[in-house]
Amino acid sequence: MKNLFYSGMLLFCLFLPFSLPAQETEKVTHKTKDPKTKAVYHIIKGTGIKHGPYERVFKGTMSFKEMGQYDHDQPAGVWEYFNAQGKLIQKFNFSTYEFEMMEDFRAVKAVFILEGEDLVEVTSGEKPVLLGGDAKVLYNLVHNLEYPYGAKVRKAQGTVGVWVTVTRDGRMTRPLITDPVDKALDEEALRVISLLPDEWIPLHIDGQARDSVVLLTINFKQSFSSSVQTMR
Repeated sequence: MKNLFYSGMLLFCLFLPFSLPAQETEKVTHKTKDPKTKAVYHIIKGTGIKHGPYERVFKGTMSFKEMGQYDHDQPAGVWEYFNAQGKLIQKFNFSTYEFEMMEDFRAVKAVFILEGEDLVEVTSGEKPVLLGGDAKVLYNLVHNLEYPYGAKVRKAQGTVGVWVTVTRDGRMTRPLITDPVDKALDEEALRVISLLPDEWIPLHIDGQARDSVVLLTINFKQSFSSSVQTMR
């Protein structure tokens, strides 16, 4: 009889709703000067682990905003990205690892993959995409690009193409220039492109993430080192 009682109690407990106590979080506001940003997010209390809603605003010329949520320091669910006019330009779902909405990412001018020992151009339209899109690229250029003094004196100008590798895990590596325009302009283009964050969604072919080599450009003009023209 006693065994029957304990068996019944065990079954009763197994069917009770089971939930872990919610982890207590605290709100954090974090500001940076270079770039000028303001982030508001939540962390698990007593730790630095992001957990909960997150919003970051990049201030100044060509400002933009990104917002979403973290789950134990990992981006989770749907994240949204807005340009300087407050227009939604991207929605990326970290749960499905897919874009739910995306404006054309014009910063990437060409995409190649390595097949054996050959670089083969990807002509399907598929490309790696920087989270934040053209808005994040433009912000980086506007706030970091400087027209080199030597190039100004020489009246040097032109479009500098920078090739970078975007790895299958979303990192940007090995920036290089294959067609030099001017030494000072080339060096500045390499410096500024290298400042882009490792926040890429890699190229996917047949559902598989692939390393890719992509072309980014910066158009230097004497009147103004117009980063806006890099998108055209």
